[in-house]
Amino acid sequence: MLEFLSKYLYLVLIIIAFFMMLYFLGGEDIVYFRKKKYNYDIKGEEKLIKALNRFAKIRSFTVLGKTTIAYGEKEYTFDGILLCYFGTIAFSVDGHGGEIYGSDGEEKWTQIFEEKKSKIQNPVSAMNGAERLFREIYRTEKAKFGQIETMVVYTNDYCSVAVPKSMPVCHVKDLVKKLESKKYLADNGADIDAMKAVIEKYSK
Repeated sequence: MLEFLSKYLYLVLIIIAFFMMLYFLGGEDIVYFRKKKYNYDIKGEEKLIKALNRFAKIRSFTVLGKTTIAYGEKEYTFDGILLCYFGTIAFSVDGHGGEIYGSDGEEKWTQIFEEKKSKIQNPVSAMNGAERLFREIYRTEKAKFGQIETMVVYTNDYCSVAVPKSMPVCHVKDLVKKLESKKYLADNGADIDAMKAVIEKYSK
């Protein structure tokens, strides 16, 4: 055993030295790992649904995955929908990394990624009209729907978003806590089964 260890000790030392070098060079922040950490989060929808299910399961609420609703000439695609006694909350996922700055009235938001500044589409404005869409289909089908809201959820672990607190934006790690507020746990008389049936009827 000692002979084996002495024979391969230099290899073990080389491996240890290699990983120590990676650590002191920045560990996960070196270029190779940075691409893995900061690229657009392609698992955003999965993270959203997982968080929604965690919130909804113990409350017998309903979670719908990616859904496209068409009514007349209007059509919207949502990455997730939560149906609860509060009403309907429709979600859009944004997987951008880096630092993001914006406000409700801006058509373009600013993204700083690896020290490069660029403009990205305001994700909140892309949801404009969605609340009216739900209201119209629910009223058409005479379903009790309570309140309707939309929300943009950032899922990249390495993303920070600086927007006014009043905006419907949050990070997926904070989503469950946000939904556990009195506002979203309120009973507004929404009929979960009826809302689900309406959405399924108008889904493509």
